[in-house]
Amino acid sequence: MIEVRKLEKRDALQVADLVKQLTQNIVEPENLIQRLEEMAEPKDYQYFVAVKEGRVIGFAGLAWYPIPSKGLTGWIEEVVVDKEHRGQGAGQALMANLLELAQKLSLSQVKLTTADPVALHIYEKCGFMKKDEQLLVKK
Repeated sequence: MIEVRKLEKRDALQVADLVKQLTQNIVEPENLIQRLEEMAEPKDYQYFVAVKEGRVIGFAGLAWYPIPSKGLTGWIEEVVVDKEHRGQGAGQALMANLLELAQKLSLSQVKLTTADPVALHIYEKCGFMKKDEQLLVKK
């Protein structure tokens, strides 16, 4: 059985391993565990973990902020499930918790990005729609 709960400081080491599965582009990787420990104290974001048999197998977060024309808006970030546990419902369970939080916060909209066609299918099942927009990033 998969349990979803809020990120705790004690999860940082296991979550760091998951983040490394998600991306190799980690800013200041030597500080990743410290950043994760700090993220266990929510501010204008909340991160969740999916746990199976005492092991963290998934991670995802929701950040929110006001936009003058749209009101309070959310952005889902860092959704990752351990490669050995994919297809078992952890990603859907994490998404359900994120979307429940978005509803409690009365967010006007929730956005996310993905380049993964499997994840895209899961997100569409959760009610997300593709939009013709260009994502621009400045480093």
